[in-house]
Amino acid sequence: MTRVERIEVFAVRLPFRFSFGHALADRKESTNVVVRLRLDDGTTGYGEGVPREYVTGETSEGAYRMLVDELAPRLLGRTVEDAGDVPHLIDEAVPLGGPTPSNAARCALELAFLDACGRRFGRSVSSWLAPDPAPTVRYDAVIPFSSPRKLTVIALVVRVLGISQVKIKVGDDFDHDLEVLRTLRRLLGSSVDLRVDANCGWRSADEALRALEAMRAHRISAVEQPLPADDIEGLARITAEAPETVILDESLRTPEDAAALVDARACGAFNLRVSKLGGLLPSMRIAEIGRAAGLDLVVGAQVGESGILSAAGRHLASALGSPRYVEGSGGSLLLREDLTAERVLPGRRGVARSFTAAGLGVHVKEDVLDRLRVGAQTLTETSVAKVPSR
Repeated sequence: MTRVERIEVFAVRLPFRFSFGHALADRKESTNVVVRLRLDDGTTGYGEGVPREYVTGETSEGAYRMLVDELAPRLLGRTVEDAGDVPHLIDEAVPLGGPTPSNAARCALELAFLDACGRRFGRSVSSWLAPDPAPTVRYDAVIPFSSPRKLTVIALVVRVLGISQVKIKVGDDFDHDLEVLRTLRRLLGSSVDLRVDANCGWRSADEALRALEAMRAHRISAVEQPLPADDIEGLARITAEAPETVILDESLRTPEDAAALVDARACGAFNLRVSKLGGLLPSMRIAEIGRAAGLDLVVGAQVGESGILSAAGRHLASALGSPRYVEGSGGSLLLREDLTAERVLPGRRGVARSFTAAGLGVHVKEDVLDRLRVGAQTLTETSVAKVPSR
């Protein structure tokens, strides 16, 4: 038996090595929320969330306050009798949903709790997700808006590494998009699985269908979020009329969203980003809805996540066993400094070993966390009033 004794909430600014752009944003850094949770025997776990206002409605400031004022106090003092209680306890203490957006905040708290309990009971986080996780995960390459010179360099690196699945951001300039696809297909060859992500960049089904018709000459396999998140009717039309798989990301935030998208036949695949969906446990529930409907699954990632969230994404991918695509785990390739001691970058052909050690399987460099934090608050049972569960 163990008890949640202390929770620390951090806002952390992570600078990038280069700008990463798509149709909704262009970033040179990311401000994330990180939770450090300590049990009464001294066992510590870490979690992370990446708030994106244009996806879940959360700002970094709002997610930080949500953790300090509402979510973390609900978990303080909770007692865990044994490992089997862990998923139910976090869902009971911090249920998904509510009037204020909180998915990224909840994700950070859930991951910290799972990490700490996994270390306390000697279990990998994957053991709460699936009985037989896959031993390895294969990652794709994701290419942001780039100049012709940078695009050529990136494509050649992808080819040298033997990565066979590539996603390219589109939706900013149609003529440029076609030139990018032409260049990638020439440099990567005919066998690479090439897909596009419009990040809500096209404004109507007609516009999206015209763009896809032109892009079809370059043999794209799928299109992600071609329309704004709430245009379900338009997305259903594209799904019905286009031969490419329609993957939805920004439209998908909750199990209720997943069920509604299935009912509307609005897509052929779900993009599961752990922070966007509120943690690993909600991600698995949404994956089950997708699989029951015969949809493909994509394990996505937030631009700017540290090795904490990258580890969580790998646990999700290994638990699912055979997602169609897996993104992320950029680590020090994108970040000037990563928060984890482990190098999370995949190897040749995008292959990486699953994390099997207790908890998330990574170790946070506390000196780096302390140096990069731009806000911090410590909560204990005596320092806060208890907040009832919703």
